This record gives sequence, structure tokens and C-alpha cells, in this order.
Amino acid sequence: MCPTGALSFGSEYDRREAGPWDESARTRTTTVCAYCGVGCNLTLHVQDNKIVKVTSPHDDPVTHGNLCIKGRFGYQHVQNRG
Repeated sequence: MCPTGALSFGSEYDRREAGPWDESARTRTTTVCAYCGVGCNLTLHVQDNKIVKVTSPHDDPVTHGNLCIKGRFGYQHVQNRG
């Protein structure tokens, strides 16, 4: 975790720069990471039918709010089938 905020989601940065970053327009879905067998809980933040950010609940007994690089940034392989 970066205390200065230097490490952030590129999708969040790009959307904030372009102007369409709208916290109230996002939905959140909780799921389980499929990269390994640990079973980390992921919260997918979705806006305009695209995952824009992935976090984990701070009270999660496995992750304590922290995710590995694959869990946090490996969502690009997920495709919208709608």
C-alpha cells in the first residue's frame, strides 16, 4: 500500500482526467478471485459496463483489504458478454 497515493488504478486516473469518473454511477459486486487457491474476496467496481477498479474489503479475514498484483490489476481479461 502506497501512503502517498502514487500507485493507483490507471482506469481511475484516465476517467478522472476525462471527466466521466462518477462514484454514484458505479455498482459493486463481490466475488472470489480465481488466480490461486487462497480464496480472496474481490469487490468489482463497475461503471458503464466495465470494471474500473478492484478492491477487497478491509474486514476480510484473508486479505485484510490488501490484494496481490494479479487480484488487484488482473481484471482486463474479463469481458462483458452483454
